[in-house]
Amino acid sequence: MQTTLLVEDAAFFEKAIVKKLHEVGRHQIMVARSYEEAENCLNLPIGEPDLALVDLTLPDAPDGEIVDLCEKWNIPTIVFTSRFDPKTRSKFLEKGVIDYVLKDSPGSLNYVADLIRKLAQNPKIGILILDDSAVERDVISKIVGKHLYKIYQASSTDEALQTLKDFKDIKLVLADYFMPDKDGFAFLKAVRRVHDPEKVGVIGMSSYANPDNRVRFLKYGAADFVDKNCPPEELLLRVSQNLDYIYRIEELNNMAMRDSLTGLYNRRYLLEQATKAIATWPVSEGRAHWLALLDLDSFKAINDSLGHDFGDAVLISFARHMMKLAKEDDIVSRLGGDEFCIVFRDKEEADVVDGLQNLLDNVLASPVRHDGEEHLMKTSVGVAPLESGRFGDALKTADHRLYAAKRSGRGQLVSSD
Repeated sequence: MQTTLLVEDAAFFEKAIVKKLHEVGRHQIMVARSYEEAENCLNLPIGEPDLALVDLTLPDAPDGEIVDLCEKWNIPTIVFTSRFDPKTRSKFLEKGVIDYVLKDSPGSLNYVADLIRKLAQNPKIGILILDDSAVERDVISKIVGKHLYKIYQASSTDEALQTLKDFKDIKLVLADYFMPDKDGFAFLKAVRRVHDPEKVGVIGMSSYANPDNRVRFLKYGAADFVDKNCPPEELLLRVSQNLDYIYRIEELNNMAMRDSLTGLYNRRYLLEQATKAIATWPVSEGRAHWLALLDLDSFKAINDSLGHDFGDAVLISFARHMMKLAKEDDIVSRLGGDEFCIVFRDKEEADVVDGLQNLLDNVLASPVRHDGEEHLMKTSVGVAPLESGRFGDALKTADHRLYAAKRSGRGQLVSSD
């Protein structure tokens, strides 16, 4: 479990900070109101904290000694203080604290909470530093790495393109504009041929103040352009803001491709995106890809007699059964109403049929309970092979077999004519 060391001697701020930490999912908190209490917390046999949030001015350590203590224990540290003067701020930023935040407005606590939330996610996010100078790469990597991102480095355009190809977790590239041979602009053009701006962002960097280069870079698909000599905090803020943009686009795309009730992929995703991927899937000898259409039996009667809330509970329960059956590479979607689809990737026919039959049995043995009501579900299933990626043909065949299953008494599976 993530553990936070909070060092704060003001009761008001302690209470407010603890509440915010709980809101961002950090529930295990060591609270110290002095340097001595912080030392005692760190010596407890309950595991070291992975993050410290500290005030600089403490009753027994008025000059920021608490930062040195956290540094000694190698704990990533955020300073949250009312004390501000440029020299003090620079001193502690140079020591390597994650951030130096002033208690100067209600928004500052929200900023800290948002930063802590991101720090939990950042280790999964790859950032690529492209610069022909090893010294510059290391300096930039050290700055960006303070926020716990996964850092990759490349010294040339070709190496950067290969790194992007090899590591799919890279969301952002910081690219030097001036490089020998292929410069940052050549890299940008090459990236945009294969990666949309919404998938991989590029921030141009240069030590030379040339407005024409900035404009050119931005026109051809860069998300931003910064001076290499900018303050480290500015660089980190630009990185964070550009990643926020990418995630907002991802979220909107996800909302457009997901069913809001069940969380499954929707018809649009299946017909527009999945079909393209399916056409490229290889198949092993003795196996095939399979499409199963599933339809809840008598669902309209459930809605009419027990209400739409109960009907929603039935759909959600059924979606969970389907997700338990599907493997990582399979695609589960809700086509609309009570119609669902599973695309099985590279499976033997017997495994698909057995798995779907188990689904029928499990659904029948798992009544849905909602507001004191209970109802047993039944579903009919039609299955067809996906031959040569011909999705439309498989869909028609599976639909034909689905209705054959309904005509044969419902709660049945039909996998052949």
